[in-house]
Amino acid sequence: MAILCRVLIAVSLTAPLAAQTSTLNQQRLADVQFVATQLPALHANFFFQLNPADFNAAVQSLTARIPNLTPAEFEMRLAQLVAMAGDPHTWLYPPGATFSLTFVALDDGIFVTGAPPEYAQALGMQLVAVGNTDIATVLTQLGTVIPHTNPQWVRFEAQLLLRYQDVLQGLDLAPSASSTPMTFQDPLGNRVTMNVAPSTEAQTASPSTLGPLPEFVRSASQNYWFTYFAPQRLLYFRYNLCEDNPANPFAGFAANLLATFDANPIDSFVFDFRGNTGGDSSVINPLLAGLQQRLPAALENPKFRVYDVIDEGTFSSGLDDAMGIKSGALVDGVGNTVVVIGEPSGGPPAGYGEVVGFTLPYLGLSGQYSTVYHPLQPDIPAGTAFNPDIPVANRSTDYFARQDPVLAAIFARAGAPPAAPAGATIVVNAANFRTDKGIAPGSYAAAFGTYPPNVDGVFISGVAAQIVIATPSQINFILPVGVIAGTAAISVRAGATEVSKGQFTVSTSGLGIFVLSTDLSQPGAVLNPDYSVNTSANPAARNSIVQIYGTGFAQSTQIFFGNVPATVLYSGPVPGVAGLWQINATVPAGMTGQLPVFAIADNTVSNTVTVWVK
Repeated sequence: MAILCRVLIAVSLTAPLAAQTSTLNQQRLADVQFVATQLPALHANFFFQLNPADFNAAVQSLTARIPNLTPAEFEMRLAQLVAMAGDPHTWLYPPGATFSLTFVALDDGIFVTGAPPEYAQALGMQLVAVGNTDIATVLTQLGTVIPHTNPQWVRFEAQLLLRYQDVLQGLDLAPSASSTPMTFQDPLGNRVTMNVAPSTEAQTASPSTLGPLPEFVRSASQNYWFTYFAPQRLLYFRYNLCEDNPANPFAGFAANLLATFDANPIDSFVFDFRGNTGGDSSVINPLLAGLQQRLPAALENPKFRVYDVIDEGTFSSGLDDAMGIKSGALVDGVGNTVVVIGEPSGGPPAGYGEVVGFTLPYLGLSGQYSTVYHPLQPDIPAGTAFNPDIPVANRSTDYFARQDPVLAAIFARAGAPPAAPAGATIVVNAANFRTDKGIAPGSYAAAFGTYPPNVDGVFISGVAAQIVIATPSQINFILPVGVIAGTAAISVRAGATEVSKGQFTVSTSGLGIFVLSTDLSQPGAVLNPDYSVNTSANPAARNSIVQIYGTGFAQSTQIFFGNVPATVLYSGPVPGVAGLWQINATVPAGMTGQLPVFAIADNTVSNTVTVWVK
């Protein structure tokens, strides 16, 4: 009798559970069927690059796994189905709570730019792992739920998705727990792992407001704004979002901008579409119509140039407008004066758009799908991205030193960067370590590679160079003065034997400014008027003369504190010290705090350092 009672109790407990499980499975199946049947029917061409057989196989696989998936795993498997179409406009929005961290994707990694007090140590550090998974693999996995045509769009969207715990757990990148382990790395390679939990705590930001922020990150909440740089005769238009602001209607905004155009000399007009993910591409039309009227007079100035700035966040209508500027489709006759500068776009030059929202019947998650195909605009090359004429990288050393490298390149009217160094030995300027810069004769250079302990010779295109220091991984030397500009070969020798070689670009001029520490804010090798080292505890005074030390060569030199040009009193070699270059400049009035400083030497831009001013 007791055995019978236990059996009856077991049946009474498991029957409702089985019914609940069956209901849950049926509800999940309804969402799968919506994605499998309704979404392809609604989309303009869901299978434009997707094999239907592959999609059906993925649907069947997910259907079979429905009973075994956690809620987060099921959500991400649905997102992967949607993303298989490869249309960046068609996707499932991420669900769940977010971490109290914010990230920025830069060319050398993903970095923390906002954190509450308990995670403040991570500010400015690079995210290198989630759980036990390295960041490269994490990005690959995120790419399965981010529909894309190029890797830069994955990086751009990863800035957001890395904040969603459900996304990371659903992709099996994080454990099913209340917090997620994340590993961060500082510039010296030191690592720390923190268990990060979702929250809505207030954050401290990095870069901090101890100094001026670049124009392109200021006023990020405004749909559009402009400013005029009088010393550079440059009118800068920042277009964050293709959407009219009722509090500042675009028609009136455009009238004010055009009035500024009329009232000032203009050598450069900048359209900045970085981070513009779209909206209504026609909002910009009043500005374009006004520029069309002024173009004949503007072109009478032989220096007049239009810069079209893009990056991995340029997408959809923002990208359409950027391409329209280049093709001349939006402003007739301007095409030959347009220079596209920045980084390849996140969106493709041609693709689907005009989105409509959808809601899944069971989970209630939202998403969107495309309804219209947008073909290539005239004279825009086909491909996975719209590419710049002048590529300009955005690294952590720029970002945390508060420099906008694109605007600096526009100030300098810089050309395309030289070919990157190649081979077993990589040669860079010993002050900036940048692979996108040439090295001027007479400069300190650094050669990175793997070397035996008895290295005793470095030859540049057959000319012996002076070795300053040699280690098993780095050799510092002075580039011979007589080396001709262009591609140069380096031969590293031990005795009479070549042990390593490579190629790099020798430039006629160009400066690198030395950095005193590995701090991401890039404290510069700068002396105050009393010859003491400039630091936060020992700042320079406004209007005082500071000495900036670097390496390179310049026939003409400009120094900028922030985006304000300074008076240069001396720019030349340090007497008696081979390879060292000194610039004496007056700190501009009205500037205090930690200021970014960079040099323009003969249309080339140096790295940025920071200087403290009181």
